[in-house]
Amino acid sequence: MKKRTALILLALTLILLTGCAGREEVSPYADIPKPKAVITMESGATMTFTLDPASAPNTVSNFITLANTGFYDGAKIDYVYPTYFMKIGDIAGDGTGEPGYAIAGEFSKNGYTMNNLSHERGVISMCRLENDYNSAGCQFFIMQSTRLEYDGDYAAFGWIEPGDAVSLKTLDDLCFVSLDKNYRPLIKQTIASIRVDTKGYDYTVIKYGEEITPTPPPEPTPDPFTLQEETEPQNTPEPLGGNL
Repeated sequence: MKKRTALILLALTLILLTGCAGREEVSPYADIPKPKAVITMESGATMTFTLDPASAPNTVSNFITLANTGFYDGAKIDYVYPTYFMKIGDIAGDGTGEPGYAIAGEFSKNGYTMNNLSHERGVISMCRLENDYNSAGCQFFIMQSTRLEYDGDYAAFGWIEPGDAVSLKTLDDLCFVSLDKNYRPLIKQTIASIRVDTKGYDYTVIKYGEEITPTPPPEPTPDPFTLQEETEPQNTPEPLGGNL
């Protein structure tokens, strides 16, 4: 008999664990294989990310759900702050793009204590509205350099492996394209697809404010540029974006 996996139940367990003060916190996702996400640009360039459900399970579930249903296919890079990050996922193109729901912010300033990922080079993290910790939806950003000032304020949920020269080159190439005065690429940079290998596990997103009724655990699913000079903004940019 195949081992059954109940990732939605694990997510609910994790929510309960974060509320148990004084106990050692061990994520129920610790032994689950980490999913691998591949962002493929229209040019053919790729970036591969290791996602970490042990640190941000619902954020990972949300990203997998959107990516593997084709939500991001054809999306553009929204804007780039060279030496900081690039932002992706605003399907509306005006800062208001969202999937029709929001998710709770899995970061310490929102009372969530299991996420210790730092915003280092190659880390992927969720955007949100400035004054709403539970407004993340589909917009995310990728760090070109290490900026620890974002730690605890945004839900990091994966990273480019440090030795992955191909992905890091793609990241740098995209972050050094020519930009307009609003930090938007002059030549549109289009995503062909984002797909995630879940290593045979099903992931179900828990929407913020939506009551969840646990369901029976599912079976594992079958495995089926133009460069410019580096310029830093005068002030630290904030990766804002979410459900407006």
